[in-house]
Amino acid sequence: MMQCYPNQPNREVKNTVTTATETPKPSKKQRKSWMFVLLTIVTLSGTGFTFYDDFFAVARNIELLGRVYREVAENYVDDINVSEFMMAGIDGMLSTLDPYTVFMDEEQADDLEQLTTGKYAGVGISINVKDNQVIVMSVAEGYSAEKAGVRIGDVIISIDGQDVRGRSVLDIRNLIKGDINTEVQISVEREGLPKPISFQLVRHDVVLKNVTHVDLGKDGIGYVDIQRFSVKAAEELEDAIFMLQDSAKARKTQMKGLILDLRDNPGGLLDVAVSVAGKFVKKGSTIVTTRGRDSVKVRSYVSTTPPLLKDLPVVVLINKSSASASEIVAGAVQDLDRGVIVGTRSFGKGLVQTITRLPYNTSLKITTAKYYTPSGRLIQEVDYFHRNKLEGKRDVFRVEPDTIHNMFRTKNGRPVYDGGGIAPDLAVDDRELSEFELQLLRKSLFFKFANRFRAEHPSLPANFTITEDILKPFKAFLKEQGFFYESPTSQLIEDLQASLTSGNYPSEVSKKLAELKTLVEQEENNEFSRQKLFILNQLEQEIYVRYDQRKAYLASLKFDQQFHEAVRLLSDANRYQQCLSGKNSKRN
Repeated sequence: MMQCYPNQPNREVKNTVTTATETPKPSKKQRKSWMFVLLTIVTLSGTGFTFYDDFFAVARNIELLGRVYREVAENYVDDINVSEFMMAGIDGMLSTLDPYTVFMDEEQADDLEQLTTGKYAGVGISINVKDNQVIVMSVAEGYSAEKAGVRIGDVIISIDGQDVRGRSVLDIRNLIKGDINTEVQISVEREGLPKPISFQLVRHDVVLKNVTHVDLGKDGIGYVDIQRFSVKAAEELEDAIFMLQDSAKARKTQMKGLILDLRDNPGGLLDVAVSVAGKFVKKGSTIVTTRGRDSVKVRSYVSTTPPLLKDLPVVVLINKSSASASEIVAGAVQDLDRGVIVGTRSFGKGLVQTITRLPYNTSLKITTAKYYTPSGRLIQEVDYFHRNKLEGKRDVFRVEPDTIHNMFRTKNGRPVYDGGGIAPDLAVDDRELSEFELQLLRKSLFFKFANRFRAEHPSLPANFTITEDILKPFKAFLKEQGFFYESPTSQLIEDLQASLTSGNYPSEVSKKLAELKTLVEQEENNEFSRQKLFILNQLEQEIYVRYDQRKAYLASLKFDQQFHEAVRLLSDANRYQQCLSGKNSKRN
């Protein structure tokens, strides 16, 4: 049996001189750009910087910035896009800070809106690139694309008459998005159809769900998957909890525990994370504290409402892609001993950003504070202070940021450590895929087979299940697609054979190597049978997602080691309490 262990700390110039013999006459476009720079310098020199002791050094550097910009714009060997060049200067300046302080131009305005509100104006599809084709990866229920009949696997070839083959995903997303209640025509190629088909779609406000799956198992353990923390995340979580409670009542039983899945959740809004954590912890509990540069800029966020699930056992699932707001929730649950954290160490983003609107529909997302869990931990992973030194960047920090690992205590006295994200109370690694499995996934062969299956089966029988009967057509499909599995060992043998050919080795060595190659090829041929359960599960997920989202999600949990460990933990009250008691921890 796996045991709970105390958290452990995560220990673990080239100079160029260029001379110019003549200065070309500046163009009208360049003169306008210089005027813009001059106005910028005057504005910056007259405001803000007067508060610094080193005003003259700042003013000198602003003057240098304008001079460098002018010299490059006038004299560089290739024609420079002067506007983009200035923007690159902004990006370069901000790159010496932390990774999350970024300038957002007009083209990113929609992304900013989506980040803060959880919605965008579109048709309800997500897209990605596979085999140099832009493919529909998901279709949201209830929106224009789904109503018109767009399917997962459709290859987008034109938008409003523009051929988009070879264009980037970003370009195509921008073409699909637009003003609400406007139309967009999308043409796609579809498996099984000889000619492209077109859809006339209407753009609407597409609201991205924060809670993507809710289910109550036969064992009475509830499951809620939260994929983001936009404005309505706490409301959706509350609805999900009420739904689970109603399901339990309908079965004439009670919930025995809840699994809150925050894996692969990149975060979102801080106040939403506080509201989500408040659904579990006692009213009046400090959930997170933020501290800005000035000591007066310290704010504690406290739960203001009674918890919805006062005493129900809770497990929070995290992994290396759980970040930001996810870590605020996980950190609060852990430090207040409200639940057990299961999975792998989280991403480690302990910084808070504020979005400031700038002129010309641009914005600056700037780190204004660090956040600390209830025990006082800063869980920031990236050491951006020392990174500048290692990468040869200028040292822009006056004071070294606090990145030292320290030990803290949870409410029950369990030791936890800062830096490097949230370490789980119960570490469970996800299943490591074999090279054979990775090659099937990299080549999107499950995805492509499911596209064909959907083309051949307009609907599924009510009692349809994935059985071994599907392995034979899938194996034939792999042959048709030209898939040939070659293990890393085969490649090593080929390299060794080439070496033997160039060397003066006895023929017996080559003979033995040929025998070894035959054995390896036999094992490669058996790999399909060895990975039969994995293949069946991947096919089940990909086929069901085209017909029934709930069945697809349940299929994805079948071999989820972290999920099943959470279920076992919630089914064992003594073991669950032992994890939270702090009895395994020794005070210094």
